Amino acid sequence: DNTENARSIGVMVTYGHFRFLDLGDLTKKKELELACPNSLIGTVDLFLVTHHGADLSNSKALVWALHPRVAIFDNGARKGASPEAWKIVHDSPGLEDLWQLHYAAESDKEHNIDPDHIANVKENCEGKGFKVTAQADGSFTLTNSRTGVEKTYAKK
Repeated sequence: DNTENARSIGVMVTYGHFRFLDLGDLTKKKELELACPNSLIGTVDLFLVTHHGADLSNSKALVWALHPRVAIFDNGARKGASPEAWKIVHDSPGLEDLWQLHYAAESDKEHNIDPDHIANVKENCEGKGFKVTAQADGSFTLTNSRTGVEKTYAKK
């Protein structure tokens, strides 16, 4: 990968038993190095979907190896959350919930999550986001600032 994306910095944030992963804009080739032949990261509680949910990232091997409980697409209305990447994340084993920063205007209804789990539903961004509050036991709460909807995920 000759793009700047291959030099993205990923970060794993841990707080007690809680594990959050953000791999920036890594592309599939670099992701595969983290997942094959062995997973170098392990499982995570919360996964910020790589590269805004672009198809050139989010390899099935990596996403499924991470076995995320919850995933957030940090997409724009017209950037990321590709149907291909959305399906890989949506179908990953053990996924309890999926959240999106924006409604994906260039996708269809089947590849967008319930509006309660979308921070910005209009193409003209409302500037809303998510708040994550984690506990050392591994439980965490995710809150949508647009709707006030919040969901707590119990410790595993």
